[in-house]
Amino acid sequence: MEPKNTEYTATATLSLPASPAWYGTIRNLIMHLCRNCGVDDRNAGSISLAIDEAVSNIHRHGYHGSHDEMIEIKITGYRATSSSPWKICICIEDLADQIELTKIKSREIDDIRPGGLGVHLIQSIMDTATWSHRDEGGMRLIMEKHGDNSHNSTDVKIERNLH
Repeated sequence: MEPKNTEYTATATLSLPASPAWYGTIRNLIMHLCRNCGVDDRNAGSISLAIDEAVSNIHRHGYHGSHDEMIEIKITGYRATSSSPWKICICIEDLADQIELTKIKSREIDDIRPGGLGVHLIQSIMDTATWSHRDEGGMRLIMEKHGDNSHNSTDVKIERNLH
């Protein structure tokens, strides 16, 4: 996951409850790290939204709404020089119930009803999103977003209050 020969790398690892009370803190930290790696506000907000959706899904589906269970988020920003493209890598791990990987999918976008679009948002925003089982139990989600990729989150029409 880590590119070679990067001049600038910033990594933050957060271990905190998968509770909605922490979502604002997570968003603010992600936004700050992304901005420091040269990510524009629009992409930083989109990356933050993808992480928010992932954590919300863990809380709701993996931990069945429990506010006491922990998650770990590791986010790394890479940038070779101040004028080179950025890359953001995120790894989210939990000890929640493992689910069949084939069941991780978005519902049909034409099926208009509340909820069920978290996976769709994650896959629309991020360049890659890969779910896997952890050997010690729980799940792992690895996501990447590249600043030089033609897959651009500006195509996703989502706005969110980040404060």
